[in-house]
Amino acid sequence: MNLRVLEVLVAFGCLALFVMLLVMLPKLVEGIEELSWMQGPLYIIALVVFIAALSTAGYMIDKKVA
Repeated sequence: MNLRVLEVLVAFGCLALFVMLLVMLPKLVEGIEELSWMQGPLYIIALVVFIAALSTAGYMIDKKVA
């Protein structure tokens, strides 16, 4: 597969993961009273997961090319 196409597909996949986490994580803790304090940090967790997924995918693509 062309490297450029692979990078674009991985980027869109990670973006979809990020959007899904932004939507789903707050809904998961919405009804749980003990986790109401975690509403704000969930956005940071979603961002960290997005960065980790994108970094790992970039590392794996780079390793495949080399």
